[in-house]
Amino acid sequence: MSDDLWIGAEQHGYAPQFRNTKAIRGVGFSTGFGTSHMMEDILSPPPRKLELEQEEGACEVSYYLHSAGTYGDFIDMRVNSVHCRQTLTRFSQFFLFPMMLFVYLVIRLGRDDTPWLYLSPAEAWLFGACLLLVLIDVCRPIRTPVRFHHNNREVYVFHKKALYRIPWKYCHIALMYAPHHIGQGAFTDAYNLNLWLYPDYCVNGKCGSQPVALNLCMCVGDPESAYDYWEFVRRFMEEGSDSLQHANEQKAWVLKIPHSDWSKKAKIIGWLLSPLFYCLLPFISPSQFATRFNPIRDRWPPEVHQWTGRKVSGY
Repeated sequence: MSDDLWIGAEQHGYAPQFRNTKAIRGVGFSTGFGTSHMMEDILSPPPRKLELEQEEGACEVSYYLHSAGTYGDFIDMRVNSVHCRQTLTRFSQFFLFPMMLFVYLVIRLGRDDTPWLYLSPAEAWLFGACLLLVLIDVCRPIRTPVRFHHNNREVYVFHKKALYRIPWKYCHIALMYAPHHIGQGAFTDAYNLNLWLYPDYCVNGKCGSQPVALNLCMCVGDPESAYDYWEFVRRFMEEGSDSLQHANEQKAWVLKIPHSDWSKKAKIIGWLLSPLFYCLLPFISPSQFATRFNPIRDRWPPEVHQWTGRKVSGY
C-alpha cells in the first residue's frame, strides 16, 4: 500500500483496490481527505466484472432495491437520493421521538396537575419536529433515474437541469471511499457508488467545466449493495436482458398490500390492513412512500424519449 493505493479488507472473496483518482476528477469535488486525495475502486471504463463469492444471481436484488423499471432494451436505475431517503426519518424515530416520550412521561409521572392528553409546548415542538423531518424525507423532489440503454450502448442522465448522453464505453463509474459519510459513531466505513458526469457529454443545459459525481448508491460498513448495483448494470449492458431474470418487467417493484400473488383469503386480510399499512409506510420505508405518492418529480426531456424509441417515465 501507499498514499495513492489502498487495499481494502476482503469481503465475499474480493479485496477492492482504492486508487487516488484526483487527477482525473477535476478540482470541483472535495472529500473528507480534503482536495488532495480521492480514493476509488474504478469499475468502468472498461466495464469490469467482479468475481464475488455469492450465490448465482445475487445481484438481482438490485431490481427490488434500486430499479425504477426494466424494459428489455433499457433499464432505469434510481439514484441514491431516491432509494435512500431515510436519514431524517430515522433521526426523528430514534432520537427526537424517544426524547419527546421521555419528557412526556417525566412531566406526567412527576406532577399530578398535567393531563395525559395535553402536550406542553416542549412536547408539541418535539412532536412537530418529528413529523416535519419525515415530511421533508418523503416530499423532497424525486429525481429522474439513470437510463442504461443496451441496444444504443448509451447512458442517459438528467441531473440539475443538464442532460448527458454518455457512450457506455466511456461511462465512468467507481466506488469511492467516503470518509465524509462515515457512520455509526465514526466506527464504520462508508462508500459511494458514483457515476461521473463529464461536461464533454452534456448535450443540453449548463453543467460547468468540472466533472460532477452523481451518487448512485451509498453503503455503510459493507459495499456489497453497491457492487450488486454495479453488477446488475454491467451484466445488462454487457450481456443483454437474457442475462438477468428481472430485465424485462416493464415496471418498478413496489411494496404493497395485498400482493397479487397472495391467496384470496390473504388478499381480504391485506385489504383490511392496507389503511394501517399505508399510514405506517412513511415511517417503515420513506423511499417507497415517496416514489409512490410524491407528485414532485423531475421529468425526462423529450430528447431522451426520442433516443429511447418510446416514452417511458418510470420512477
